[in-house]
Amino acid sequence: MAYLKRKDIVYVLEATGVSGGIKNVFEHVNHLHDMGYRVHLFALDYQPNWFHLKVQIRKFNNYQEMLHILKMMDAIKVATWWKTLDLVLTSCDPQQGGRGIPFYLVQDIEESYYPDSPNMQEKVRQTYKTSVNFLTIADWTTQQLAERFHKQATNVSIAIDLNLFKPNRTYYYDPFRILACSRNSQHLKGFGITAEAVEIVYRKLSRISLFTFGPEPPNRIQAPTRHFPVPNDTTVADLYANCGVFVQTSFHEGFGMPILEAMACGAPVVTTKAEGNEEFCINEYNCLMVDKGDVEGVANAIYRVLTDGELRNHISANGINTAQKYNWSRVMNNLDNVFSAY
Repeated sequence: MAYLKRKDIVYVLEATGVSGGIKNVFEHVNHLHDMGYRVHLFALDYQPNWFHLKVQIRKFNNYQEMLHILKMMDAIKVATWWKTLDLVLTSCDPQQGGRGIPFYLVQDIEESYYPDSPNMQEKVRQTYKTSVNFLTIADWTTQQLAERFHKQATNVSIAIDLNLFKPNRTYYYDPFRILACSRNSQHLKGFGITAEAVEIVYRKLSRISLFTFGPEPPNRIQAPTRHFPVPNDTTVADLYANCGVFVQTSFHEGFGMPILEAMACGAPVVTTKAEGNEEFCINEYNCLMVDKGDVEGVANAIYRVLTDGELRNHISANGINTAQKYNWSRVMNNLDNVFSAY
């Protein structure tokens, strides 16, 4: 196969826990493997049990140990998180005994992960000023690199598995069920806004319930609730397809993959204007969008979706159409064009 004549590709991760960015890296690895590339995955963490990876992770105890192996590889090396960039650059630097071609997959401007630490924010920003081959997955991040750091990036886009995330309404469907991803510890995800809004809606519509999924269960909410701790993608797809509305009230998103997955499954979406998701979220067309932090606005939007069947069907149908544009054949064609040049 022609692909086998090309350089090895190594994706460098720190952790392998549940997150949209890590999942996207795993998808890259699986699809490149299927295309015949020799693809490797290095991490400081174990093989995930929440995602079916087609390659075995090579686990290291620390970055220094990983660097020793990376230096010996003449490969395309992809940093996937700001802390992994220096490792990739050093391992490709001939003056430091390295070789290979460095790439930086920027899925968000990661200063936002450190809202209370200007020092850490600056460390993150410095990584976007380096000489490296930049890859992005969304318009917002591409524009940020260009406008703020004067760096050109190749936007390979992002995708979801449309064979899995698709309309599949069953007997389990409940038009008054609200679905959300619960991540209490991450302020940027704004789950507290969702929780407050649900309680407001519950006082008006006693028939509603809130289902949540994710590694962190929600704090006590004054409404009927059920939590799914670490569901696989099949279960998540079923939850999307059979809820009355999916709600995500982030203060910031690099893209917002769960929103797109929900749209693909036909779930009406209520979300906040969170930068990255504004690439594909269009208010009153494929979702209802509210200003970030606006609890009353989110509650009103949820109430509208749950009580207006015509609106619900309108944004659901347009959401399905929107999601079809984000397919893996397009992403992998973009990625193949990039990597095959080396």
